[in-house]
Amino acid sequence: MTAKVTSIASVRAAARDRAEMLKANNRAATTLLVVVVVLVVVGLGATQSASSAVALDRTEDSLFFFKRQLVGVGLGTLALLITSRIPYQFYRRIAVPLFLLTIGLLGAVLLVGTEINGARRWLTLPLLSFQPSEVAKVSVVFVLAYLLERKHKLLNRFGHFIVPVLATVGLVGLLIIKQPDLGTLIVIGAAALAVIMASNAPMKYVFALGLAAVFVTTVFAFSESYRADRITAFLDPYADSSGDGYQVIQGYYALGNGGLFGVGLGASRARWFYLPNAHTDFIFAIIGEETGLVGGLTVFGLFVVLGLAGWAVASRAPDPFGRMVAAGITVWLSFQALINIGGVLGVVPITGIALPFVSFGSTDLIVSMAALGVLVNIAQSGVHGKP
Repeated sequence: MTAKVTSIASVRAAARDRAEMLKANNRAATTLLVVVVVLVVVGLGATQSASSAVALDRTEDSLFFFKRQLVGVGLGTLALLITSRIPYQFYRRIAVPLFLLTIGLLGAVLLVGTEINGARRWLTLPLLSFQPSEVAKVSVVFVLAYLLERKHKLLNRFGHFIVPVLATVGLVGLLIIKQPDLGTLIVIGAAALAVIMASNAPMKYVFALGLAAVFVTTVFAFSESYRADRITAFLDPYADSSGDGYQVIQGYYALGNGGLFGVGLGASRARWFYLPNAHTDFIFAIIGEETGLVGGLTVFGLFVVLGLAGWAVASRAPDPFGRMVAAGITVWLSFQALINIGGVLGVVPITGIALPFVSFGSTDLIVSMAALGVLVNIAQSGVHGKP
């Protein structure tokens, strides 16, 4: 009789634990959705304000970039809804084909891609143009998680650990650096490192790989004169205030002009051709100018919440594949935001990458929202691997 009572109590305790876990997962999913909705709305408003002067100058339509971003939001929302409904285990089956497609697209960029400012990053098709390097972010996360899960019992052997990493991150990295696009490569490297940390790989391998990544990034950073100039401008922007340091300094002026509460929505002065790339790389400076320190901290705080919620999803994922994918997506989005905002604030060199969900750019927006949908699906999955 006592054993039967104990068994019933154990079943009830397990049911309570499962219920609490599911509630926590639902809270995380809701948090992620609320954060992305707020960031997208902020991005639409900031895009309209930051791009209106450039749009008038180029097209005589102040809403030109806003309309394009609105289309991106619509497609991104559709992508989020679809990926949040597809069981994340599906990405195991398509990880390798998607990766091979990504390699083909990255190769095509180098051969027939559109060259802008000396870089080939865009593929232009009859009805659309896009950046394959954005697809590479999610592709690397999926395929690396798939390979490391398959090799989870062999990862203590260095050969079995390093081969999947070099075959995925290494190959993609070589193609992206040829474009060249070091900023995107850094983001992919950070996401890949998060996937590896969430795997069964020994920490000594993770640590060694991290040091190697820092070394390789440093070599690439100084291998081209324009990258070295960016680092020099980061260290002392006023040494070349009308050249390489100009954008950073104008970002400072915009942020300083915003003060505590900002100059008001749509009242930015920096957007009137003072701040280059105001609606793309430096949109955070416009947000800071128009909404002040309060608005800037709010946007930064939203990304912190996204990172914490994403990491909570990863820690409660039903299986190793889900854990690694959630970790990779979370670090990709939050780290990309960190280095974009850091570049505007002058605490890291400018990398030329977008602020996720906020900067103008449909490819980044759609891929980021699709990845967020995958994260939401992992959060809503059962604790024993059944969605």
